[in-house]
Amino acid sequence: MLPALMDEPGLQYPGEALRSWLRQFAKTPLAEPTLKLLVVLADTVFFASLGREEGQATRVRIAYHAQGLQGLQAVRETVYIGGQKGKRQAWETLPLEPRSSITDFSVEALVKLAPAAHLPRTAVVVGPREGKLRIQGLARRVEYTEFHAEGEEDVFIIHAPEPGHLVVSTQGREVFRYEQGAPVPPGRRVALHDLLFHEDSAVRSALMEMCSTLVESLPKVQPLMGGNREWYVSNAVQGLIRKMAGLHHGGLIAFLPKQHDVERFRSRGKYVLPPEQGSLLRQRLQRFVQARADLINGAWQAEAGKAAEEEEDPELKKAAAEHDDKVTESDFQALVESIGQFTAVDNALVLGPELEVLCAGYQIAIPRSGPPQVFEARTLQGRPGPHYPISQHGSRHRAAAVFANQHSGAIVFVASQDGPLRCLHRPPGKKKVLLWSLLLTED
Repeated sequence: MLPALMDEPGLQYPGEALRSWLRQFAKTPLAEPTLKLLVVLADTVFFASLGREEGQATRVRIAYHAQGLQGLQAVRETVYIGGQKGKRQAWETLPLEPRSSITDFSVEALVKLAPAAHLPRTAVVVGPREGKLRIQGLARRVEYTEFHAEGEEDVFIIHAPEPGHLVVSTQGREVFRYEQGAPVPPGRRVALHDLLFHEDSAVRSALMEMCSTLVESLPKVQPLMGGNREWYVSNAVQGLIRKMAGLHHGGLIAFLPKQHDVERFRSRGKYVLPPEQGSLLRQRLQRFVQARADLINGAWQAEAGKAAEEEEDPELKKAAAEHDDKVTESDFQALVESIGQFTAVDNALVLGPELEVLCAGYQIAIPRSGPPQVFEARTLQGRPGPHYPISQHGSRHRAAAVFANQHSGAIVFVASQDGPLRCLHRPPGKKKVLLWSLLLTED
């Protein structure tokens, strides 16, 4: 018998909600057999997310392709390495032998196997076999680039980030979200990637202003092949935010603009980095981008007109440049992970201008009058929309609003269990604190 909960007016099962949404919003109409299939996939993932394994909530992610593992293995992504354009396999796959109790597509099988896919960009692969849906193995997506991947339009990722929640993605972009018994209306959320990377974004503009000296210090990389200098700064911030969100613990990260007494913040934090260590994130980013520029810009190639007897083996020089690129990137990403981990402690992680890491555990006092008024941003540029009831949330959200209001130009990201990731920002010279509700593209 179906749960009485879904008898409440306005509540829908996720599969039914997905079918209705696709019929209304899908750019390309889907055939009825495909709709029926997606309904089954969505409902199965939804109910699996309500299960528990070893006392832990089940966070299920599946990748569906009409040709199963073979379809994923055929997806190719464009990459640029050492200035050369090439293709690589977009999914790393691990097949499983078919066994009815293990690989039949069911709620029970997903609950058992889901922990094996609880890694970044990793999913349980589902596809047809002998006329039935089967679990065919595990697959991990290589990191997404800005380029189109051939064949990925036929891959659907269905993900339950929290019990009772459902997200459908394709080509690295979220296309449907289901929470609290209903789909989240399109347009209510902004992709974190767009907020940090899109040139029209008010938050990106504020970030580039507070990191202008850092941006100028980075070497130029051929944009088509390695991203411009601003891209690397946005990517560093994105890594911190994703780490906070991935901890599922709740957290707050505040970025201070220039013209602030950073020592005042450093002295009031519970966990304080020595001043000489506060610049470590910036330094590792600079080393990484320099290594990437040397590789992509071809610094390893022999200089024109150099005497043959003085030339080193270009292949050895290229190999050394590739090694430096990998090592410096790994060192940088490891530090981003470590700093992001500080969001798991109470209160705020505070970074100053130029990505200076100041302190963690910084307590933001909320005045007796309560937090300031907050307005939902309707656009990336920050056009104010309706009043947002920030007081409906807990102390972390109220503290974020207070910090954004007190420090014009600051950028505050907050994660909690009572809703999506959010960003708050009061643009310089403006009176209104703006709020963006964010979504994470497929990670």
